Amino acid sequence: MPETRLCFVIPARNEEALIGEVVEAILASVARASGVSRNDLWLPDTAFDVIVADDASDDDTAAIVGKFVDEAGVRLVPCIGGTSAAARNAGAAASSGRVVCFVDADTLVPENAVDRILELHEQRGKCLVLYRLASREPGIRAWLWWTFWGTARHLPLARAKSMPAFLSCDRAHFDSYGPFNDSCAIAEEWPLTGAAYRYHRERFLYDRALTARTSSRRMELQRFGYVRTLLKWISVVLFPWARTSLTRIRHGAAGNR
Repeated sequence: MPETRLCFVIPARNEEALIGEVVEAILASVARASGVSRNDLWLPDTAFDVIVADDASDDDTAAIVGKFVDEAGVRLVPCIGGTSAAARNAGAAASSGRVVCFVDADTLVPENAVDRILELHEQRGKCLVLYRLASREPGIRAWLWWTFWGTARHLPLARAKSMPAFLSCDRAHFDSYGPFNDSCAIAEEWPLTGAAYRYHRERFLYDRALTARTSSRRMELQRFGYVRTLLKWISVVLFPWARTSLTRIRHGAAGNR
């Protein structure tokens, strides 16, 4: 089996609505980087790995991912943690990749994602990279929301380098400063992003050349969801203890996480 250069980890709990599209987009990118057709892709024969860390889903998430397990060699890792951070940590623990890329279960990576991630880590020596996010759904509110996040990442604050929906880091950085803080419902990536920004700024990057399309439905499913989420973000920037007292909105039938 080839050495794993890059592993994608997808945390999932009751994500039946979008998980199939998310995995398919990653596999299309891996197939392109591997020089094979998507239909001929078998992950164990490549230098890539795709792990879905399923946090006790009670919808069809596991069944949907199971199809990709059979046809492409995706790995389904059951875990019980209660937060996305815990699921990411479980996926990372199951991976041996030199670079680990964390992708949320409602985020579609572009087809050139694998090539760009490897370029940044293997050729340019980056230790942690955040990627640009844009909305999957139409509408001015969603556009303004993700434009705001892109702007916030330029703030000269370690805590502003947030939003782990599409984030890659090398194994050495993850082992040194991780894992994700699994007691947090928001800003769980701060141990990783904060360390990269404070101690290895020349190897930290917000890459606007690669854009993933992510869902705005978490905000749409809540009344005044955009405002509430913005206020939560401001509160945790000002008061880090607030990270542990927040809930998540998911796509599946179970609703709240």
